[in-house]
Amino acid sequence: MKVFTSAIRIKSKAKAEELNITSQVEAVILESNIYEGMALVFTGHTTGSIHLNNADRDLEEDFHNFLKEMVPNKTTYKHNKGEYGTNADAHLKSVLVGNSVTVPVTKGRLALGQWQAIYFSEFDGPRARLVSIKVFGESNEK
Repeated sequence: MKVFTSAIRIKSKAKAEELNITSQVEAVILESNIYEGMALVFTGHTTGSIHLNNADRDLEEDFHNFLKEMVPNKTTYKHNKGEYGTNADAHLKSVLVGNSVTVPVTKGRLALGQWQAIYFSEFDGPRARLVSIKVFGESNEK
């Protein structure tokens, strides 16, 4: 089994936004030369998330509006009263959405569903972010 490790750097432009990183992940898959296997996409940031969703701009906005309603940024959160700033909601949203996805690699491509895309969710931007990608499996080399 072959293992390939890489990372992509992204920059968010807003406090909260969805960044479709599918094409960057696909470029890493291509670079890895792994033909059959899995790709793990992970962020170590605690105010951002990685997830799969339908690649639709309206749904991206709906997603953040839903999270805003579900997790408002309350002044009563202890984190918001401390030395860490006022981003407790961003941390809680990150916990709910998650920090990684694992996607099959088939014939050297991500085996996503017809409408699926890989997203980085920004909850405390704008910021520069790092997304780690580990691809493991079998190459097509003889």
